[in-house]
Amino acid sequence: MSLGLGQQHRLTRSLVSVGSNVCRICHTNTIMEPLVSPCRCKGTLAYVHLSCLERWLNQSCRSYCELCNYQFNAVETLRYTWPKSLRIWITHPHNRRNIQSDLLIFTLLSIVTIGLIIVCLWGMRYFIMEGKKIGISKSWTKGVTWFFLGIVILGYIATVYLLGKDQLSPWYRWWKSTVNVQLIVDPQLFRPTTESFQEYENQIMSISASNMKTPTESRLLIYQEIETYLYPSS
Repeated sequence: MSLGLGQQHRLTRSLVSVGSNVCRICHTNTIMEPLVSPCRCKGTLAYVHLSCLERWLNQSCRSYCELCNYQFNAVETLRYTWPKSLRIWITHPHNRRNIQSDLLIFTLLSIVTIGLIIVCLWGMRYFIMEGKKIGISKSWTKGVTWFFLGIVILGYIATVYLLGKDQLSPWYRWWKSTVNVQLIVDPQLFRPTTESFQEYENQIMSISASNMKTPTESRLLIYQEIETYLYPSS
């Protein structure tokens, strides 16, 4: 015999109303899932449902308590593969605008660089001829021209590298920080305290009395519910 859905709601409301510990995330206390104190927080902030804590850590992509900075024993796995994360990153409106502006800069810079290279290569013979007129040797003119081309190419490569880094670095940090967190909790945390155990027994006793059960039936009900509370997997 187990508590009905209405009785469970009554028990939950009664536990909260008498000032018992509640989950600091969902602000409820239910017999369906015990409260645990997995970090160094004290007082009313010490208790939390494991499912609520995991959901909060996954939403915030953290593996530590934001209040006491306690590092939870957790397993972190990447939420997305790199192609999927890159697709999500690009489709974001803010990132898409940044990518479009950087692509425009890259296109204009490429056109200017290619134009300078073509002018230098095609005009090298003219530069040599004009240099001879003023007494500059052919090798010196070629050296200066190639040096100028080298500066242009290095500047182009450096600018493209910075543009790419400006786009890839934020994406990479976001991809690595977006993880699924699965807590590894000590089973001892699920053992109820004496106060919560007595409170739990008193609440079931009151519900059993309201249903006018015989003492024997009430005691059997208490034992069954307590075993379910202590050993939920059995």
